[in-house]
Amino acid sequence: MANITKTVLFPVPTVWMGQAQDGTRTGIATYVGPQNITIWYENKGTDANPDWDQCHEFETGTEDRDPPVGAKVVTLDADKYPMNAIAVWGGIEGPYHIETPSGPDSEPNPILDDWLHFHEVFDLLSLEYDHVNNKWPRDPKFSSEATEVGHRTSDVAKVFGWDWVREDRNSLLAQSDDKIPADAPTGYTSPWKEYRQKLRDLPNTWAGVGTETYRIVWPHEPDDTPNSGDAADTSTYWSGGASAAEPPENVT
Repeated sequence: MANITKTVLFPVPTVWMGQAQDGTRTGIATYVGPQNITIWYENKGTDANPDWDQCHEFETGTEDRDPPVGAKVVTLDADKYPMNAIAVWGGIEGPYHIETPSGPDSEPNPILDDWLHFHEVFDLLSLEYDHVNNKWPRDPKFSSEATEVGHRTSDVAKVFGWDWVREDRNSLLAQSDDKIPADAPTGYTSPWKEYRQKLRDLPNTWAGVGTETYRIVWPHEPDDTPNSGDAADTSTYWSGGASAAEPPENVT
């Protein structure tokens, strides 16, 4: 079946993860995908307190098996609800990763997602099917800090606040307490001492980012050296991997 192409304008916040709508700018995204999408939801909760989980989605008319017993079967018209289709199906590119000048000259610039991209602007869960009112929601919510706090994975550093920074800094210092044996040669101990000093100095070194602590480029452990060409990573739990970063002059 042929895909449809649907371009939408959408509101954006005044600042990344802010809740106030910008009155001068809008975002733009082009959905490419099937017009009619069928979604199966399974109830992971109880009849009295349902918890509907999206278990399968496909272009309507292409299903190759029956839905699970008790599943809710819903159809989404992407031509009518393109923003919901983007959240459920995808069909857009990005976001770009942008080198963003921040912090001291002695440290690398962070590589950040384009915060005006659809996936960064919205809490995608707010664009899923409304199981209470049995309709597709028309009023999506902006992403917020609350959607990120509490996760400790290598790809999440989108957290605001110096309390969080100091908490993780102290945790990393504690983890490296035993990395410098008393009889180790200087060539081994010096990188670890430098790493630990960078952690101690981090709140002062990066004070210039203010409350936007997600811009901090955390030092890597000496044994965790980034590959040539990797992006400056803003996570305290770096896991490596190639960067698809675009320098600022290449992003419009």
